[in-house]
Amino acid sequence: MNKKFFAKAAAVVAVLGLATTATPAFAGDAIAGKGSSFANNALQYCLSHYDPATGDTVTYTSTGSGTGRTEFAAGNVDWAASDGTYAATDKQPAAYQNIPLFGGPVVFAYNKNSGIPAGLKLTSKVVSGILKGTISMWNAPEIAAINKGAKLPAKTISVFYRTSGSGTTENLTNYLLQTSGDTWIKSKDLQAAAGGTLAPTALAKATSSVIADKVESTKYAFGYFDLSDAVSAKVSIASLKNEFGNFVAPTAKAGATFLAGQSAVLDTTKPYLDGTLAIDFKKQIKGAYQLTIVTYGLAPKGGTTSKATAVEGWFKNVVSSCLPSNAAKLGYVALPSGLKASALTQIDAISTK
Repeated sequence: MNKKFFAKAAAVVAVLGLATTATPAFAGDAIAGKGSSFANNALQYCLSHYDPATGDTVTYTSTGSGTGRTEFAAGNVDWAASDGTYAATDKQPAAYQNIPLFGGPVVFAYNKNSGIPAGLKLTSKVVSGILKGTISMWNAPEIAAINKGAKLPAKTISVFYRTSGSGTTENLTNYLLQTSGDTWIKSKDLQAAAGGTLAPTALAKATSSVIADKVESTKYAFGYFDLSDAVSAKVSIASLKNEFGNFVAPTAKAGATFLAGQSAVLDTTKPYLDGTLAIDFKKQIKGAYQLTIVTYGLAPKGGTTSKATAVEGWFKNVVSSCLPSNAAKLGYVALPSGLKASALTQIDAISTK
């Protein structure tokens, strides 16, 4: 008999007045997850509001996507969240699912007390130059040209970026590879992706929230992280030129517009890619915020334990209930209907119970 049976049985007993004790019929499982710091605010909100009839409890530690994947592959956690996928050469679990859970914009933020106007406009080419150090001053001609009339300080840009293993960095470098016209490779390591050369001022930090804090507290600072952390921090947020030719601010609506134009990969020959999105960062979509990414849930496939069933219930709640109702206010994007349907099909395969 499974947990769903016990939950229903307990409800029937209570209704008939036959229950003689407040002790639950099933105490539930505790399922631990690790991974993406980009996704942390959404997952913390959802788990704090999660109250299943099974009594399952969920915990999540923001460590970065790479650590989440490593810990899940080693069997040290019951599930993980990642903004990137396993590489073919990575150690992977014997059987697992890579399931889209939700998305969100990656923002380019800057210190709001630096005399730089709010709503600064950026292009992928300019972002590339800032990260590589070929654009080192806030009043550089490349920035001034797309912000005509703006008074920009003659100050050096202080760059903050994610340490190696970041799924956010993997998506950012893929975006720059596709759109900037500059030399980049897709990598979880920003320095490697840039060919070994970053801005002399660049400092690496472990999580999105740490970078948000550094940009908030450091004059003339620049960094990239999730919209949710940007909204809660006292920072300014840049508008980004999309492939349609518009400068668009990172919002949940603009992110949803972008993700609605993407499709999932169905590839049974490479299980580590199945269910991911082959994101086309060059796709022209009016009103879209071009650098919008997806967080994936890593879970067992065909699991036979009660913990696998618990992970299945937790993921269903995130995809079907929590995020559709709360994503926008948290700075994230719920899955569009087509992606949501395919994700739920994958979630149903987590457990055989």
